[in-house]
Amino acid sequence: MIKPSTMSLFEQEMHDQVEAARDAVAEAERRGDPLLLQAAQGHLESLVDLARRNGVSVDGEPATAGEPLAAPAV
Repeated sequence: MIKPSTMSLFEQEMHDQVEAARDAVAEAERRGDPLLLQAAQGHLESLVDLARRNGVSVDGEPATAGEPLAAPAV
C-alpha cells in the first residue's frame, strides 16, 4: 500500500470512503437484510468505479485513469 504521506487528498478520501463502504456491506451481511445489503454493495461498487476512473487503486491492484468500466451485474 502507498504511504498516506505520498497520497493526494483525493486518494486518501477515496480509500477512506471505500473502507467505510466495505464496513457497511459487512454490517448488512451480519444483519441479514437483503435490501440493505443490495444498497451497500451498490454504493461500494460506485465508489470503486469512481476511484478506478480517476486512477486510484482501492482494491490492491493498480488502476489507470480512463480504464473501461465493467458492465453492471444483473
